[in-house]
Amino acid sequence: MSGWSSMGSQELILSLRNSGFTFTTRNAHLLIAPAQSLTDSIKQSIRENKTEILCVLHREDELRRLVLLVCEHYKFSQEDYTEALEHALGDQVNAVVCLTTLARQVGLT
Repeated sequence: MSGWSSMGSQELILSLRNSGFTFTTRNAHLLIAPAQSLTDSIKQSIRENKTEILCVLHREDELRRLVLLVCEHYKFSQEDYTEALEHALGDQVNAVVCLTTLARQVGLT
């Protein structure tokens, strides 16, 4: 795997996830597992993009929360929830606006 430094934060996250890495955030701390598999090149790219990576992961967490709230409110099935989450993560900017508006309209937030 090469070219890590040329990737944007979302592309880096996707590539690492596709390579088997998982991300966890705690406050402003970024945890990536399995840590022992991170190369120096990957670590450098993560350091250079840490703030943006944390923003992307925070937005994903907010989307998961909003999708769950809306799906529970409308009694969606697990399959519908999974599909809605997949679509939301695929178009995050529009999904945040749409889901936030919908959640406010029905009094969920």
